[in-house]
Amino acid sequence: MVFWKSWSFNIKFSLVAFFITAVLGLLSMGVLGSLLYYPVSFLFSSYPTLNDWTGDWVWPSVIMVGMLWSFGFVFGAVAWYYIQKITQSKALLIASYVFILWLWAALLWSFMIMVNIDQIA
Repeated sequence: MVFWKSWSFNIKFSLVAFFITAVLGLLSMGVLGSLLYYPVSFLFSSYPTLNDWTGDWVWPSVIMVGMLWSFGFVFGAVAWYYIQKITQSKALLIASYVFILWLWAALLWSFMIMVNIDQIA
């Protein structure tokens, strides 16, 4: 317990968010992954929309994206730690944290699309 108390709020928040979103990504049965697609969907405008996708790859992909997105909170915490050494601006720290979460969702969906490009209708 002493170890937990010695950590900063950002690290505690990121670890709790990591575990909650990992579990939520599985238990939501793809809802989290689907919701993560919409903020990054403009990057994939040359492909059919999520609603037009069919096949055996779609459901596992949205579940996997939802679960893997939880690692974005860990990446955000690491970035916060190093950016905080450069600046104390809370606005910049929060913006970089949110940007990393968004970028991670974009990278995950980009990977899922590229792996399954031949199956996208």
